[in-house]
Amino acid sequence: MRLLYFTNRDLASNVMLNHLLPLLHPYIQHIFISDKVGKANPDAPQALQDLKFFEQILPNEFLFPQLDAQARTHKPEYQTFEALSQQYAIPITSLNDIKSEESLNLIRSLQPDLVLSIRYGRIFGDAFVQIPRLGVVNFHSGRLPNYRGVLAIFRALKNGDKAINGTLHYIDDKTIDTGGIIGFSELPVDSNRSLLWHILHLYPASATYVADQVVAILQGKKLDTLPQNEAESAYFSFPHAEEIAEFEAAGWKVVDAAEYAAVIKHYL
Repeated sequence: MRLLYFTNRDLASNVMLNHLLPLLHPYIQHIFISDKVGKANPDAPQALQDLKFFEQILPNEFLFPQLDAQARTHKPEYQTFEALSQQYAIPITSLNDIKSEESLNLIRSLQPDLVLSIRYGRIFGDAFVQIPRLGVVNFHSGRLPNYRGVLAIFRALKNGDKAINGTLHYIDDKTIDTGGIIGFSELPVDSNRSLLWHILHLYPASATYVADQVVAILQGKKLDTLPQNEAESAYFSFPHAEEIAEFEAAGWKVVDAAEYAAVIKHYL
């Protein structure tokens, strides 16, 4: 069985990869990574710029290169993308133009049975979705169809939800966060924790569930799916400054330095 894994070059994606590879590495043939999600926005609210710094800039430009350059005398709990690639002998390739004919031909040449997407920063086109024999499965960090789009966890916290959900669903075409729902994972909300804490902890809480469903699909099991109720659907883009101000006024933090340091210690 051949599984292709698509993800993003950021801290949350790396955390999830650290939890999934021990469970799925016998099936994963290749890992493809987008280098960012969406377009750069220099006018983004400061809180979103801070979030980007801690999710992407600090790990990718400072932490991971330093760790890769060191001669390690021990194996940390979490490893960089490069270290994971070496440990499991799985190639990791940047791929940012998934709709080009060159990229599509590359994917066709690998003859995947299934594609798993988690935080991948590009939209798959209709031609891509037709390639894997068993389809394309995506893990979305929000409950569908209520929280389509980006930063769904921000919306759930702001709305006072008692738990945040991850949704495992099929991608049937080029539309965003649609397709039959396989099921949900769940992480209870902790009102004393930040937005980034919830983002980084949803993935470890969801890894075993995701892996179990993916293996079941690869083994030929027909999973029941739920259609998405369009009457309940809502699509969200990045929050604007006023929404972030309301979020913080309600007592939430976007990033907490001590919580972040606790995650980084897993790499040391």
